[in-house]
Amino acid sequence: VTINPARLKAALQTTRSALLAERNEQGHWAGELSSSALATATAVVALQIVQRETGAKHHGIIDDGLEWLAANANEDGGWGDSTKSISNISTTTLCWAAFSAVPGAEETHRATVNAAKAWLIRSAGGTESGKLVPAIVRRYGKDRTFSVPILTHCALAGKVDWADVMPLPFELAALPQNWFATLRLPMVSYALPALIAIGQCRHYHRPTWNPITRTLRNASREKTLKVL
Repeated sequence: VTINPARLKAALQTTRSALLAERNEQGHWAGELSSSALATATAVVALQIVQRETGAKHHGIIDDGLEWLAANANEDGGWGDSTKSISNISTTTLCWAAFSAVPGAEETHRATVNAAKAWLIRSAGGTESGKLVPAIVRRYGKDRTFSVPILTHCALAGKVDWADVMPLPFELAALPQNWFATLRLPMVSYALPALIAIGQCRHYHRPTWNPITRTLRNASREKTLKVL
């Protein structure tokens, strides 16, 4: 491929000028994250649990979150990673479960919930655990850093049983960080919080049957929470 230096220089200058023109009056660029159905759904469930357990009043923002989800569903009934993204099984499952977590929301938003359920039936074969759980696990394969948090969200919302949520060995987070490389345990920054928080959540709701592992995890709860 022959590259024309003059055209390349002109393209660079055009791009540079376009970027500089996007600066605000203060001389810098202002940006924002895309609106997220995924983040909204998980926030709704988290706030609902806090409200239920502590008596805190979050009705307004919970209702606003559900209204936003209903207003920003795709035409096919699902949700994507952003308001301009095509529907996917992960975000649609999270949003569908969020309406179940809030008492009365499924009736208030019946059309939205039914459309989401229809999308999941088309994509996963059904919304019962026997269909939905394997579909989500297949989506991510051996990587549990996504599938387990999604299923935990569903369990908290009452859509799947805790037995459907695979346990995570959060006790490993009690080890010195430099041991991970020695043990050949790759640990990216976003995975450690999920390992601890989701692992502890699952352990709390459904402890392992193995008495040795159960004792080890009970003993490491406080230390791993400090890491978190």
